[in-house]
Amino acid sequence: MTRKDVNYILAIVLTVSIIVTGILGYIQSELELRRFFPHRYAAYTTLCLAGAHLYLNFGKLWRYIRGPRGGGDDS
Repeated sequence: MTRKDVNYILAIVLTVSIIVTGILGYIQSELELRRFFPHRYAAYTTLCLAGAHLYLNFGKLWRYIRGPRGGGDDS
């Protein structure tokens, strides 16, 4: 399995985790559950997955933030 495959799988799992966290947050809000642990654990899982996703894509993000290195005048 290549790094690109891991990145795609992680992105899919992260998306599912965000959806599950949102659904559990809605359930917690509607039922007025003060200590609803599944929502909290889903949020921690989402945070860890987001950190792993950022770690794998940090180079791309850094290159985007720095912008093009052309050095020429683009006017």
